[in-house]
Amino acid sequence: MFLCLALIAFASSASTAESILKNIRISASDTDTRLVLDLSKQTRYKIFTLNRPNRVVIDLYKASKITKLESTHKGKGLISNVRVAKNNPTKLRVVVETRDIVLYQGMTIPASSDQDFRLVIDLKNMYEGSKKIATSSINQSKMVIAIDPGHGGKDPGAAGKNIKEKHLVLKIAKRLVSLINAEENMNAFLTRDDDYFPCPQNKKSCDQKASLNERLDKAKRAGAVLFISIHADAFRDPRVRGATVYALSDAAKIPKDGEWSAMYHVKRYSKAVVQLSGGTANEVTAFDQSLVVGDAVIKELKKVTRMRKLSVRRAAFVVLKSNEIASILIETSYLSNPGDEKFLINPNNQQKIAEAILKGIKHYTAESRKGIVRIN
Repeated sequence: MFLCLALIAFASSASTAESILKNIRISASDTDTRLVLDLSKQTRYKIFTLNRPNRVVIDLYKASKITKLESTHKGKGLISNVRVAKNNPTKLRVVVETRDIVLYQGMTIPASSDQDFRLVIDLKNMYEGSKKIATSSINQSKMVIAIDPGHGGKDPGAAGKNIKEKHLVLKIAKRLVSLINAEENMNAFLTRDDDYFPCPQNKKSCDQKASLNERLDKAKRAGAVLFISIHADAFRDPRVRGATVYALSDAAKIPKDGEWSAMYHVKRYSKAVVQLSGGTANEVTAFDQSLVVGDAVIKELKKVTRMRKLSVRRAAFVVLKSNEIASILIETSYLSNPGDEKFLINPNNQQKIAEAILKGIKHYTAESRKGIVRIN
């Protein structure tokens, strides 16, 4: 018996006559796949999902297909194939088998003088970020890492008595990039390399959310599989001190009130699941790798600096909320604490923090290769 998660959408019908499914169209990009159902009239429908195998199911009420429309269609992108059949005398069922666990959303486009009524289903990979970094680690391919020094320019961030956050984190980030780029299988770059506030299209000014999204977009454009945002904290109580690492599970990256719904599925493995072909991982299933990377970094950071929390903390920071890239945010410590600030402004300690972060990344990649579950 299959469990399902249903998204139900209704559209009123202009008459009791059947709606006719005229065509099925599929288009795909690197990250998204779109399915379009061309119908003769506005149609009441229901969308739900099934697993084993992964399927998105669309029920069309009081509908049938034109005779010349094939019952089976070859897929593209995230869709492996599409099947169409009558589920009962008055209901047409469209079954979309997907190559992976997906996020999905449905919308309708009203008929016009030259277009039929259209039901549009968009799909994207739910675990894309986790899959990318796990695949890179297991195949030992060049791992591209975006290092994000928080704030910058008009946004100074937290302030201590002797340094501002934006200046401190840039120093640490530059050290980290240099260390990563000395590694054979890694490459890193900065989302900002000087004291400025990154904005889309190199605009002179933008709001904070636009800047944060631009940092993420820059990472995605460069093919990064890991995004590390470096920060320093402050608090009204100067006794508070210590570093903290933040990350989100993949499920937590999906807005609860957003337009996307998650396909029903069961996480059967806690580690990456890999199908190997000729020693190469062709099919990788991996969950929540942001949390795994965060844990690995904490294990190394705690050796060189005081930690406020010894486990990954969850927080909905903008730079952590993309499911297209694994990401962590590191609060290196509290500038409001005199002892922590003294520690952080010491170049030797900045180097130790950068080295610990790199060791954490390398620990993650080694453990990824060691702990995979192989399937045929």
